[in-house]
Amino acid sequence: MRSGRLGARDFGKPLDVFVNCRSNIEQSKASAAANAAYFLQHLRDYRESIASIDTYRTLHDFISKKVKGVNDLLDIGNGGVFDYDVSQVGRVTAVDLFLGDLPAEIVAQYFPANAKLTAGSALAIPEDACRYDMVLMVMLLHHLTGKNWRSSWLNACQALKEAWRVLKPEGRLLVVESCVPTWFFHLEKPSLWLLSRVTESLFSHPITLQFPPEMIANELRSQFGAVQISAIPKGKFVLQFGLKTPSFLTPIRVFAFEARKGRTRRE
Repeated sequence: MRSGRLGARDFGKPLDVFVNCRSNIEQSKASAAANAAYFLQHLRDYRESIASIDTYRTLHDFISKKVKGVNDLLDIGNGGVFDYDVSQVGRVTAVDLFLGDLPAEIVAQYFPANAKLTAGSALAIPEDACRYDMVLMVMLLHHLTGKNWRSSWLNACQALKEAWRVLKPEGRLLVVESCVPTWFFHLEKPSLWLLSRVTESLFSHPITLQFPPEMIANELRSQFGAVQISAIPKGKFVLQFGLKTPSFLTPIRVFAFEARKGRTRRE
């Protein structure tokens, strides 16, 4: 499946329901452990799903065009999967919680020679400031769940701040994220605790919390200034809680957020 032209859109002012990111930043230990265990145990299945499902093939084509020619790329929350043509990039540093635990034979089989694997958290990236030409986050933010929706949002904001920190001046950030409408987010917010219990009972996939695109766009504006937002069309199927799901059954939409770091920090 080939993606059509992705139209950029501009979201307005932040809605009253949204909060700024200031304090209490901590991904819950249970969330971090669940994410690391899940993706380590399901690496092969996850890679096969990403390679075969039409929505993710579209994402692969889109991201590959964006990273082409980048010399030094940081892929945060890599998940053991490269959602793009790695041969188009000079060097890739992949960061995720479990990458330091991969057996040598898995690394040799699945990871390209120009990729360096680093164990680390998106909330405290183990890299120096102003290091990378481009930072990539693919389907990461909704995995950074805390004890409630506010702490989850603060985690997402912290990850974006860390991306800004490690980017070189004039470096680019690309965030590709599954988002939900505001009305659905209103339903998610008070029910996160219950959803986490139901998810743990029915699925092996850890709990996630997806945000409206306006929240992500406005937070990026506060840090980077101008942001370009593109809606990426869904195919017939997506992954939901790690399961192949018909797209019409879920309200999620996929967006790409692109920003560039200036030479001085915006206040």
